[in-house]
Amino acid sequence: MEHCNVTEDETVALVTDVKSKREFVGASFAAAHDIGADAFEVKVPEYGRNSVGAEVSAGQGGTLRLPGGPVEACKAADLVFDFTLEGFIHVPERTAIRNAGTRILRVGAREPFVLRRLMPWTSEEAAEVKARVTAASERLAAADEMRITSSHGTDLTMEVEPDTAFASYGFVDEPGKWDVWGQNMVSNYPTNVNGTIVIGPGDYNVVPFADYYDAPVECVVEDSYIVEINGEGGDAELMRGHMGSYDDRDVFATSHFGWGLNKNGRFYNMAIHDRKPDETGVSASEGRVWSGNMLWSTGPNTHQERYTPCHYDIAQKGCTVTLDGETVVEDGDLVD
Repeated sequence: MEHCNVTEDETVALVTDVKSKREFVGASFAAAHDIGADAFEVKVPEYGRNSVGAEVSAGQGGTLRLPGGPVEACKAADLVFDFTLEGFIHVPERTAIRNAGTRILRVGAREPFVLRRLMPWTSEEAAEVKARVTAASERLAAADEMRITSSHGTDLTMEVEPDTAFASYGFVDEPGKWDVWGQNMVSNYPTNVNGTIVIGPGDYNVVPFADYYDAPVECVVEDSYIVEINGEGGDAELMRGHMGSYDDRDVFATSHFGWGLNKNGRFYNMAIHDRKPDETGVSASEGRVWSGNMLWSTGPNTHQERYTPCHYDIAQKGCTVTLDGETVVEDGDLVD
């Protein structure tokens, strides 16, 4: 809360569902009390009306399409902590809450050791993280073209949309800002995405499956839509079958692209700690942000008011990312 600049004249809303970790809720009330801020809890259904159920996370939590009460309560607060299982992320209500000036911090991980490791702890550390991530976001926003290549065969180009460039430094210290606890990454929602993405063995499906790929999967992208998913292993079949089951073309649309910047993140930690992702949440936090990963997604895009209920986040190792020909990530390592 100190990193989020909570003051004694502010109000904090804690949005929860039945899966929210009660220890975190209690700690939030205590922290607000210590600062002198007011706090209240809003409990919502575990899944939104467009959600497909407990086995798949689409980032469309219980506030989706609910009557106005929970949303209005959040708009009246200065800061919202989102402790829900899915998170209200790819939903129009999030935009309405942010437009009211309310800042929102999504807390995806449910293990204290993950939250502690990913978040800067001192004000000096927080300032350094914010400056570093913001500089990377500004660099992204200044570019016209982003290109991604890899030794596995990825070769993808896209037109950067500067107004969508996002600096995710893991806390919310400005009006209307949304972020995820400890995230540290940059992204944008590009247009004119064309080429081939090859997901290699060891790359990570953050959502919906929270698992590592065992075999290569080739995604052919034309005009910002995946038109082919090729591969002979079970990973390709799973991806084809799951995405195709929605009977919705927008499921195959590309969404955000960017790269991870969290120096404390590790690509292997999900294998150690996240065999039950709904209980630990390591996938939803660390899976996106380990330093040098290339993260891309499919489906929802709030900038285009596209709210399809199927969402993939895929974090890849060993990619090279260039902005107008200038390398920012080389073979999975950040370039200073």
